[in-house]
Amino acid sequence: MKLVQTLAFGVALLGSGAALAQPAPPPPGGPAPSARMFEQMDANHDGRVTWEESWAFITSRFNAADADHSGGLTLQEFGQMRVGMRPEGAPPARTPSPERTERMERMRAAMFRSLDANSDGIITLAEIQPFAQAHFRAMDANGDGAVTRDELPQHGPREGHRRGERAAPGAPAAPAAPATPAR
Repeated sequence: MKLVQTLAFGVALLGSGAALAQPAPPPPGGPAPSARMFEQMDANHDGRVTWEESWAFITSRFNAADADHSGGLTLQEFGQMRVGMRPEGAPPARTPSPERTERMERMRAAMFRSLDANSDGIITLAEIQPFAQAHFRAMDANGDGAVTRDELPQHGPREGHRRGERAAPGAPAAPAAPATPAR
């Protein structure tokens, strides 16, 4: 699911981010992939990513992946959107198992098909924009027109949360499950 989340943040958030190889785990002591992408998207470094900053980032990544400058991405070009997102000096990602590679390819193809609104085998910025806007609005938890670091999805085990869920900013942790009565 990190593949889809990375794409969505880059698509809102294409980075695709889109975008689309499985993000590498953060280097020891380094920022998480979503935090690195946030820093790249926050053009004026004010700690907030506006829709305009997000769309500029998406457009830039899209144009960089559009190898033939056709204004649209093929499935192969779509897969290249994530290239170059690894921070300088970061160790190379581990080579995924064949099963994981196959699963990632299926997820990439499914995401491509979902973005290809007219099913012509090409994704344009116009096809990406509605997804990006919807995801941006969903991430903007307080509706102020910007995404801040505390609105980023939180990953990893947390008390009361399954992996990939995020609590609303400032929300208390979910209560523990009630104990099963003794018989």
